[in-house]
Amino acid sequence: MKEKILKQAEKLKDDIIKSTQELIQIPSVKAKKEEKYPYGENVYLALEKALDIASELGFKTKNIDNYAGHIEIGEGEEILGILCHLDVVPEGSNWTYPPYAAEIHAGKIYGRGAIDDKGPTVAALYAMKIVDMLDINLSKKVRLILGTDEESGMESIDYYFKKEKMPELSFSPDAVFPAIHAEKGILDLKFSKKITKNVDSSLQLIALKGGNAANMVADYAEAVIKGIDKNELQNILAEIEYEKDKLQISESKKGLKLSYNGVSAHASLPEDGENAISHLINILAQLPFTESDVADFLEFYQSKIALEYDGSSIGCAEEDDIPTKLTFNSGIVALNQREIKLIVNIRYPVKSSSSKVINSIKNSIKDYNIEVELQSDAEPLYIEKDDLFIQKLMNAYQEITGDKGQPIAIGGGTYARKVKKGVAFGPLFPGQEELAHQKDEYIVIDNLLKSAAIYAKAIIDITG
Repeated sequence: MKEKILKQAEKLKDDIIKSTQELIQIPSVKAKKEEKYPYGENVYLALEKALDIASELGFKTKNIDNYAGHIEIGEGEEILGILCHLDVVPEGSNWTYPPYAAEIHAGKIYGRGAIDDKGPTVAALYAMKIVDMLDINLSKKVRLILGTDEESGMESIDYYFKKEKMPELSFSPDAVFPAIHAEKGILDLKFSKKITKNVDSSLQLIALKGGNAANMVADYAEAVIKGIDKNELQNILAEIEYEKDKLQISESKKGLKLSYNGVSAHASLPEDGENAISHLINILAQLPFTESDVADFLEFYQSKIALEYDGSSIGCAEEDDIPTKLTFNSGIVALNQREIKLIVNIRYPVKSSSSKVINSIKNSIKDYNIEVELQSDAEPLYIEKDDLFIQKLMNAYQEITGDKGQPIAIGGGTYARKVKKGVAFGPLFPGQEELAHQKDEYIVIDNLLKSAAIYAKAIIDITG
């Protein structure tokens, strides 16, 4: 069966590449609701394109009020769900190749969404086509379910399940191989500090902003300060330790603008990036601000967060035996006339809880006048490694690849936690670099085909 599946995947190679490119070329970043488009027109266009491709392949499709959709093969009462998403995080900056051009270089398709999650969506779609071409009799329906706001709350999949039956079993090609039997809890918190402007202050923070999304390591942050000239600032900076080539200083109408360029990464792997928010605030905290509210916030950040990404200083560091270690990411910072706000993304261990994390943080910062507000919380996912469903996925992976790896735990969060019984499964292979939410995101074409083969084998094993 392995050779038959791989042969069909190779036959479909050109179509798989084309379909992946067509989806990447749509900049489906969530936007404000527009009449019939819940998450903006571009997100809708990605959904429409995916359903059109499936229709051309001869599959049944259904659009659920432009919130989500599904593609179906097979018969029966029970459903195997394949959970994918078509929205992407903002592209960020400093790409080598245009983020929505879907250019091919050295056997890789580059673009935002290539690995997260448009390439994997195409792999799953063509896995269904492989099964169809092999004329396999399926005992269950197989539904490729397409969500449209996975990166910003997962509302669309909740809407979908209000309208459609929830699958008995599901996997989500939105992480890494082999099968993922555990996902950390995901918590977004807002830290805020009220600001009272003091017009007599010699040094003032006029503006501060950075980051594109809570679940991304911020690759850029900037601040505008007033009440100091450039030479004086540079004299102070000469005494501060920071990466000199990452900070730019320029004149603006309101004062001196400080811009810091970091490195983006997925919030579940903050160690892979360089957080521009943290690095810029680390510099600002060492300047002689006399506005007490501003100075207090900067001192709080430097003392309790600084350049850490494990939550140690803010009191929430944890690790359990799955193993899953807590990660802490500053995703967005913004200053307006009334407050400074910071949105952080925390991935906590599967045996912990959001209440434990929040209480630990509040206890740690009780001496600071900082408000902490829960923005969202997704509970951890956990299935035993020897579960039959996990084992069938593992067998499909092992047969196609020859790799005898074991189920693993991750910090990422997928649609798998939204169903009765679901796990993440691929598409990133062991040893590959993780570029989801980073610049120069890509998917290797050979791996795209291999993923399609693995998913086809899994469909056959589970529903055949």
